[in-house]
Amino acid sequence: MQIRGIPVNLKLNNTVLMIASLIVSILVGIILGFVGTGRGVYAMLYTVGMAYLKLLLLLALPLVVLNLVSGVILRLQLRADGSAPARLCFFHGIAVFGAAILGLVAGGIAGSAQIPAAFAGFGDFGLRWLRPAMPWALLLSVLVGAAAAKIGPEGEETRRLFFSLADVSAFAGTLLLRLLPVGLFFLLCPMVATRGMAVLWPGVKLALVTAFCCAAYGVLVYGYQLRHCGKDCPAHFLRNFKLVLLQAFAVCASDSGEGDALRSLRRMGIAEETGRAAWRCGKLLGKTGTVLYLGIACMLAARYVGMPVSEFSGGGFFVWILLFSLAGMNYRGSGLYCALFLLFMLGLPLRAAVPLLLFEWMLDGMRSALNAAAAGTGAYLADKLDWMKR
Repeated sequence: MQIRGIPVNLKLNNTVLMIASLIVSILVGIILGFVGTGRGVYAMLYTVGMAYLKLLLLLALPLVVLNLVSGVILRLQLRADGSAPARLCFFHGIAVFGAAILGLVAGGIAGSAQIPAAFAGFGDFGLRWLRPAMPWALLLSVLVGAAAAKIGPEGEETRRLFFSLADVSAFAGTLLLRLLPVGLFFLLCPMVATRGMAVLWPGVKLALVTAFCCAAYGVLVYGYQLRHCGKDCPAHFLRNFKLVLLQAFAVCASDSGEGDALRSLRRMGIAEETGRAAWRCGKLLGKTGTVLYLGIACMLAARYVGMPVSEFSGGGFFVWILLFSLAGMNYRGSGLYCALFLLFMLGLPLRAAVPLLLFEWMLDGMRSALNAAAAGTGAYLADKLDWMKR
């Protein structure tokens, strides 16, 4: 492509398409509301958007279950081959535990203004008969994963089957997310036309709260831990690891830059074998960004639809979020699929998931960047504090 005789290479990546879809949806919604388009047109657009959202949900159910099985298998294999020392596992376990608490507290404090449903006929997922089985499906997935890991060499084919199914479902999830700009248009356009710009506020609040919490957790928790290796260690780590964090944010996948991460760790004086083992352990165990995002999204979505949240239900949210952290999911959209599964299991109406789609690329990027920071910090501390020695 040439502009005024100058060759220009334009690449429409996911971020550009999502931003363009958001802007176009708002403009078209404002225009439709101004000219007074009939409610039948809004309902038709909204029906298409809800159909896409239901496709995301239907894929989320097997995707999360299969990745939970494979994640449990990988965790038990890490412990069996001795590549995950107890001190490193404890570090990531405490970090994930704290991130889950922070996410729920931050989401509960921020809250969200309740916005009435634009179309009352679309108030539920339409899959009520599946909902009571979801908690048991998650617990059964953990049991199946533990059995597949413990059965020994004769279970190798079964383990490969679960890994293959999890990879196929993950690839299908990334393919379906390519249509998210289109689905967002059909959802957001009629909502803006009927309710105005107020429908954007829950999504904006979710993005702002998540950004603040991810930055604060990274600086206060991981930065403080790095100071145990010296006062200059946080700055030294960030200087050498910032490109890895930016890449994880840009592609929304914490394990996309493993080669760059290992090279950055070597520049910081970490042996290749130690860095590789600790990095892969951190990718699987250090899901702080995922559980932080799930906690905030869960609470804000509940407040968005007017669902009361008691201390008992908050404790239930906490348990399920920690269970989701066992899943071996590091690809684009994994946070969104986990959130959809969680919201469905909690019995929230379908419109509760709409704010999660507005800034999905940003939320997924922040989640992935914090996961990468967790894995890199764990590798740095494991080498400098001799955690890898057995």
